Amino acid sequence: MNRRSELGTAITDGAPHGDRIWRRWVENPYAFYYLPLGAGTAILLLLTRVEWPARITGVGVAALTALWFHAWRVLMRSDPGRKAVVRRLAMAFAGLVLTSVLAVIHDAYLLSLLLLMPIFFIELPLGWAIVMTVLLTFPTSHLYDTHGQTETDMTIITSFLFLRVPIMLMIGLVVRTAVVQNEERLRLQESLAVVERRAGSLEERQRLAREIHDTLAQGFAAILVHLTQAEVEWTRSPEASRPHLRFAQSLARENIEEARRMMRALRPEALEQAGGLTQALTRVGAEWADRTGVLCSVTVTGTVLPLHADLEVLLLRGTQELLTNVRKHAQATRVSVTLSFMADLVALDVRDDGIGFPELMTNGGGNPSGLGILGLRERTAAFDGAFSIESTPGEGATVTLTMPAYRASSDAVLS
Repeated sequence: MNRRSELGTAITDGAPHGDRIWRRWVENPYAFYYLPLGAGTAILLLLTRVEWPARITGVGVAALTALWFHAWRVLMRSDPGRKAVVRRLAMAFAGLVLTSVLAVIHDAYLLSLLLLMPIFFIELPLGWAIVMTVLLTFPTSHLYDTHGQTETDMTIITSFLFLRVPIMLMIGLVVRTAVVQNEERLRLQESLAVVERRAGSLEERQRLAREIHDTLAQGFAAILVHLTQAEVEWTRSPEASRPHLRFAQSLARENIEEARRMMRALRPEALEQAGGLTQALTRVGAEWADRTGVLCSVTVTGTVLPLHADLEVLLLRGTQELLTNVRKHAQATRVSVTLSFMADLVALDVRDDGIGFPELMTNGGGNPSGLGILGLRERTAAFDGAFSIESTPGEGATVTLTMPAYRASSDAVLS
């Protein structure tokens, strides 16, 4: 139980039903053990004719067993080095004695006794798990039907060696094998996550290179052209060079803004500084509106979920990219940004009242091919999300990103 990887919650929402049940079992050991223990105590108190001294003794031993299980879980989490096996064996034997006493007091506690078997096979070395399982087989004799026959020493030994012990060991080995296979699968998932992070980092560098080439490099080239032309015009007339100088200044300002935008996009800690994704989006919208003079509203709907950091960065960068496109191309007077939280999805909508996307009409309904939009589409697809654009000429456009709501507790799915 304590050996499971932290990756266990990474893909829980998308895991098969049986796998989700397994993980809930693994991740809730207290419920796994305390519910049968509590049920046995309720049966002892309410549904039996056991004498009250025995009932009181059973309740007391059950309470000690509950305390033992808590101490066992603390020991499993701390795992104190070389003495771990000795301490685990001592604790396991104490739990075996307590639960065996309960099983003797009433059969309702037999399930609590049997639940020790998978615990031992998971947490103890195999040899010691077999020894403990053989010991806990003795108090389970009531589980085996003698078909009305009186047991003799020979039948007891035969039943113990060829029926009770083999059945218990087979179940324990199946549980141990299942746990080992599950841990191996989780290790493979961890390896896959590392590969995906590296691939995501390479993709991000490529995207950044394309964006620098498409914005800063071209902007500097244009500035150089206009400054060169201004120098030529200056020799003729200083006044004739002013338009080129003003245009170069304008391009320099745009390049500075682009550089700042990319720096903000490359700093996920901006999300923490803003107090979370919703506050960061509100700040981005307000700053964009101040720079452009275009009204921008940011709305959040649904119950806000703690999203994975990678997903929050994508939503923030996507908002910045789409607002930049609106400033450059849309000629809009109003923009609305909506972040919608649903049960297992999160959606980002950026809507403007500008001129729309002419490409959607002139290319027979094709998709816009700008590098910014293309990169955003690819990053959305990498998160198993959907990217869509709705546009009408002269009536603006709506760009929507819809993705699974990967939670903050999950491991990185992408970098």
